[in-house]
Amino acid sequence: MPSFGASLATRLPHAFWVQSRSNNFTPNSAGNSFFLFFDSQRSLGLTKPINFSLSKCNQTRVCSPMEGQTQMVVTAPETEEYSKELEVAVRAVQMACLLCQRVQENLITKTNGQVHSKDDNSPVTIADWSVQATVSWVLAESFGSENIAIVGEEDVQALSKANAAGLLEAVVNTVNNCLVEAPRFGFKTPLMSLGTLDVLEAISRCNSTGGPVGRFWVLDPVDGTLGFVRGDQYAIALALIEDGEVVLGVLGCPNYPMRKEWLSYHNRYHRIISKLNPPTSESWERGCVFYARRGSGKAWMQPIHHGEKNLLWPNNARKIQVSSIDDPALATFCEPVEKANSSHSFTAGLAHSVGLRNQPLRVYSMVKYAAIGRGHAEVFMKFARAGYKEKIWDHAAGVVIIQEAGGVVTDAGGHPLDFSKGLYLEGLDRGVIACAGAKLHEKIIGAVDASWNSSSL
Repeated sequence: MPSFGASLATRLPHAFWVQSRSNNFTPNSAGNSFFLFFDSQRSLGLTKPINFSLSKCNQTRVCSPMEGQTQMVVTAPETEEYSKELEVAVRAVQMACLLCQRVQENLITKTNGQVHSKDDNSPVTIADWSVQATVSWVLAESFGSENIAIVGEEDVQALSKANAAGLLEAVVNTVNNCLVEAPRFGFKTPLMSLGTLDVLEAISRCNSTGGPVGRFWVLDPVDGTLGFVRGDQYAIALALIEDGEVVLGVLGCPNYPMRKEWLSYHNRYHRIISKLNPPTSESWERGCVFYARRGSGKAWMQPIHHGEKNLLWPNNARKIQVSSIDDPALATFCEPVEKANSSHSFTAGLAHSVGLRNQPLRVYSMVKYAAIGRGHAEVFMKFARAGYKEKIWDHAAGVVIIQEAGGVVTDAGGHPLDFSKGLYLEGLDRGVIACAGAKLHEKIIGAVDASWNSSSL
């Protein structure tokens, strides 16, 4: 906003005071008021208050606090809906990316005791709990703990066991080491280090069950933990849902490369390159945060924040758009790496029947959504095996990013994904289909209908 005040001063003769008033955290300088006094007699030759309008301001109030002076209070435009929430979310995910990068580096060299199994045998790491605690703390500090509800993937059950003291200590240390650097990302550092109970409380705060009414955040602290453990692709996913609709989404993808061919989990060359050339604050070789706000018609990506400088919004953000390819023969389709919760054989047959000829891009986590939004792939198909239920945190952030980047996401029946039914995508018709455009989407839907009865799903 200083540039706004400076430009305004140049247009108003003898302006000599500009003051900005803001809330504790107003990333976009939302709702600021600017007070300008100028000598009306000298500069304008007037002795009465004047009417003055600015095209980008909402209102102007005029009064005469002193004889011979005119005071103008120019209020900046109302911010776009959810703009504050979006910026807080992006900054929080940026912090989480830094945390995850450090933990992953340590994992690659020291794996003992850092990877654990949940009840469903899926892996969970120090990063999962630490990110959930960190993001929960940041949201509570930014909006007030009484004003937020969070659906989070992790709980404190494993951390609360008698034999988990060492694990819990590692999580607490990881969280505090991250929060020390909070000012770099636009947040305040805690007055004192968080204790064990503080961290457990932050994790436990993510216990909302969602639903059709009200506002709640959805957090997957490390989506694609298996990829994370293997030093490959993973994502930090944060979305805001209001009255059953996803209104904003953020995907942090710390290992996302700028070259499409480096995305595949078969190709590890990019990891060697990244080791030889550590990223800088201006680097776009590895690591991006993708984000979008519903109804804006725009999706963005910015580089992972590195270095000692503070993150300055919007951090070299670039607009992203889905690919314009609508010929299946030229399209690239994504599917999960893991076979446990999806059918590679069905998607392979479906891809062949619709004319998809390129090698599938198998990528861990919601990075698949980012790849389509970025224009690096055109189709994502996931058809779960019988008995598996899709969880809202595995899709919410990615869906809104693709949609605002110009793509289409539905279930296999062509219906929008329903995020109003609690923790799961209840009523999902067979599977999830995301496409770069309506033409491709229509062809995939038709192929699913033609092939489904012969499948074993």
